[in-house]
Amino acid sequence: MTIILTPEQETEFWTQAEQDSQQNLLFPFESYCQIPKQLGKGYVRSIEVHPQVWLGIGNCEYYDEILEPDCECVHPLEFAVRLCGTIIDEYGGQLGEGYTLISGGGIQRNMTFLDSQAHMGIGFSMPPELLATFFPTGNGEILPQLRLLITNPQVL
Repeated sequence: MTIILTPEQETEFWTQAEQDSQQNLLFPFESYCQIPKQLGKGYVRSIEVHPQVWLGIGNCEYYDEILEPDCECVHPLEFAVRLCGTIIDEYGGQLGEGYTLISGGGIQRNMTFLDSQAHMGIGFSMPPELLATFFPTGNGEILPQLRLLITNPQVL
């Protein structure tokens, strides 16, 4: 069975999961959250490694296939690597073990997380305005190749 999550449902599930998760963290720049119990088991852990740059580590297994529809919202840029598990996008493309993902607000495709598989990955997320800090041109602007990751060019 495939579960289709609306953005509102996804927000509600994760908000509740964050409240239910054990907070045994020693530092204010860390967060730990168990996967929403309605969806599966596992966790997501985030560590702020640089101001506004977060390292995310996830390890989970879903009970059913999870479809996350397009997100036309503003969300952090994500650079991630899948260590295991398979995700299929709306065009049939697969993201699995050893593959990378670069995602920016407004360009995210529909993603289906396959059930009964361990899903593990690591990645970094940051606000779009930091791209010019980490990947500048000679004049301090953002690289033209990375502009497509930003839906609102006013942030630069």
